[in-house]
Amino acid sequence: MCSISIQIKCPHCHNSKVVKNGKKTTGRQNFLCKNCGKQFQAEYLYQGADPSMKAQLQSSLLHGSGIRDCYKIFGISPKTTLRFILEQGEKIKITPRQKKYKKVQIDELYSFVNQKGKKVWIFYVYAPETKEILAVTMGKRTKKQLRYLMTQLKCLDIEIEFYCTDAFKSFKEVLPYYQHIIGKSFTKDIEGINTLIRSKIARFHRRTTKFSKKLKYQ
Repeated sequence: MCSISIQIKCPHCHNSKVVKNGKKTTGRQNFLCKNCGKQFQAEYLYQGADPSMKAQLQSSLLHGSGIRDCYKIFGISPKTTLRFILEQGEKIKITPRQKKYKKVQIDELYSFVNQKGKKVWIFYVYAPETKEILAVTMGKRTKKQLRYLMTQLKCLDIEIEFYCTDAFKSFKEVLPYYQHIIGKSFTKDIEGINTLIRSKIARFHRRTTKFSKKLKYQ
């Protein structure tokens, strides 16, 4: 008689220090990773609960697939995908890598929420020297949103010498004039990031039929 043994590895940290940890209500065996402390199953009844499938889902979302595209490819419901997006967003915390920045660039891009005609503008601050985003805000294309963006920067307790933007009127009215540099030649880096976002994320495509139902999913 021969026996076949299957080694179970944790899908979160890929460690083999795994022990049985009871059974789920579905009757399936539950496992516990002694390395990272997370629980998992060898096989999942629903694809959306599988950690390895979530990694594929994230990759697809970052490479231009829409929420309904992911449903057709992976069989994961739109609600589960939206919940996954929110969970990932809540994990993000902006922590500046430096205390002082020579130049940062500020720009905006838009997407749609609820309907194709309802634009939501996203303003953000990009530091090209460290390739990091320092602040983000969403809403109307107004001075109020820009002031909120600047408040976020102040809360980071960092020093910025110059702000580089295009000629949008509100930038001139909100940013300190002695630190403000205007011109497309000074915002090439952030324009490149905008192009990358528009090409990779479906709802930011210039001529798209994809949009968020609610602002929190944006």
